[in-house]
Amino acid sequence: MTHKKLALAALVSCVILPGFVSAQTSRQSAILENYGASVSALGVNVDGLKASPIPQPMAQPVAVPQEFSGAEPVSYSGTAVTLWYALGAQITDNAPWTNTPTFEAVSDRVMAASRSRAYPARRAGQPSLFTEPGFIAEYEQATGARFTAGNSARFLINGPASFEVKDALIRSAKKSLLISSWAFYDDTTGYQAAQMLIAKKREGVDVKVMLDKKVLAGHGKKVVKMMRDAGIEVLAVKESRANDIWHVKVMIADDQYAVAGGMNFGDVYSHKGGTILWRDTDIVYSGPAVLESRRLLAAVWNANARKNGLKTIDLRSTAGLPFEGGSARVAVVMQNPPQSSPILVSIVKAMYAATRNINIENAYFVSLPVVTQAVLDARARGVEVNIMTNSKESIDPEGVVIVDAMYKCLVPLAQAGANIYLYNGLRSPGDTVHSKFMTVDGEFADIGSYNLHPRGERYDTEVNVNILDRAAVAELDAAFYKDLKNSRIVKSEADLGVKPGFVSSIASNYFYAQLGGNSPATGVPAGLSLQK
Repeated sequence: MTHKKLALAALVSCVILPGFVSAQTSRQSAILENYGASVSALGVNVDGLKASPIPQPMAQPVAVPQEFSGAEPVSYSGTAVTLWYALGAQITDNAPWTNTPTFEAVSDRVMAASRSRAYPARRAGQPSLFTEPGFIAEYEQATGARFTAGNSARFLINGPASFEVKDALIRSAKKSLLISSWAFYDDTTGYQAAQMLIAKKREGVDVKVMLDKKVLAGHGKKVVKMMRDAGIEVLAVKESRANDIWHVKVMIADDQYAVAGGMNFGDVYSHKGGTILWRDTDIVYSGPAVLESRRLLAAVWNANARKNGLKTIDLRSTAGLPFEGGSARVAVVMQNPPQSSPILVSIVKAMYAATRNINIENAYFVSLPVVTQAVLDARARGVEVNIMTNSKESIDPEGVVIVDAMYKCLVPLAQAGANIYLYNGLRSPGDTVHSKFMTVDGEFADIGSYNLHPRGERYDTEVNVNILDRAAVAELDAAFYKDLKNSRIVKSEADLGVKPGFVSSIASNYFYAQLGGNSPATGVPAGLSLQK
């Protein structure tokens, strides 16, 4: 990193960004385009999706004190910690002595694992590779995650649906609750969740919570203290590399049900309070895949438990309540960068399996070269590619600084024939889309905490869930097509609307290394983006 870039990085991190972090405003938007496909044609009522037969204990909502009834106050110390590590990441990973793989190297290794000699990508109109048992076995080997049969799988479209399930699972828990999140917030959602967990702890339920240590400096200080004071074990996860983040969002109840996706315990996700309502998606599943989720979280918990004065999780004890079970095959993938990329492999290899369509909904779409190439190759085969991400108008305040880099990646894909949609908002005025999922050919879905943004290949530990089940995938496709109706289509640079602005341009030019010459399609970041 040159002295000029370092100075500008310091300017952005220490002077300009705090103003965006403290912003809490709704976004003005209008529905400019309608997607031609009808959600009703899929035979799925997205708004009516439920996750029964999960128990629904009769309980009054937890009363919320005044200090938790509004938006979580901005923590300037927490903001300073976040920015310090963001700047540190810039310096560390651009230093001449670093052993951090370049994004070209990441793309090369992911492409090598994604393209198949035994099952080469097929032209549009042929059977999807996800209908081939041999390809599925190869896919499992490449991602390091085996599909287990006999799972139920239902997608939870938006916060109210997800938190109805989460609250019910907490209230009905008899044995254990293991919760991992990027953050709990000091707001209505965080307070109510903390109080419900404290009540279960008093009933004798084993309650364990995993949160990123650095994020604790800025989010949920009050509710986390409440939980700890009540005897709940809270592990502040400290990653092995100083600038890395624990971004895993999984909740496991009684080793029977698991919920995973993009939502933290805060009002913008749940819609329980506040005026900013984000569009997000989770999945609830019950079956053998829950035990694999438990194994992945327990491995991290147990590696850190004793040195933090916490009890370990007994992995031999797997006798939970009976699974709901179902027809879905589910695989759970954890990724801790930067030396391996199983989640990115699972996404890119799935794109090479497509013969009909690829639907991507992701909050922060800044494509690595391997993702760009996979989209271009899919279009060359005649596969329809639909990508929806945030517009400048819908993206959250912290994300505004990466809009320029996002737009640079999207225009070449649109020129290659991919359908690019920018979200206008859940409401008018609208809010941020925070979902992170992809479907392929109506056969396969991938969902979790992973942003299609190179932070995931440098700093953020993530968990995603892969699903093979046509009925479940139809639910997610229906939600996707409904979201397209609240988006505008981009066919050229002119369709992007107002230019991102000065700060975003600085971020793009000085935090984002342009790989592969001057092609904007290969723009990748060195790690600025704030995660949520």
